[in-house]
Amino acid sequence: MLATLVQVPEVDGTFIEFETQVKEESELETALDSVRAVLAALGIPGADLTTEHYTDAVRARRGDS
Repeated sequence: MLATLVQVPEVDGTFIEFETQVKEESELETALDSVRAVLAALGIPGADLTTEHYTDAVRARRGDS
């Protein structure tokens, strides 16, 4: 699993990205369970999760199309 912490001046807050790879689709649920376990260990509640890309948030904040 790879985690990246991102702070973007144009967007309030801090983003953390988690990436994990699976070879087979059948491994997906186990991989997601691992990510959920890390989130829980860090005390990050589900309400703080987003599917928004921070690059999209920057574009929106700047008024870019």
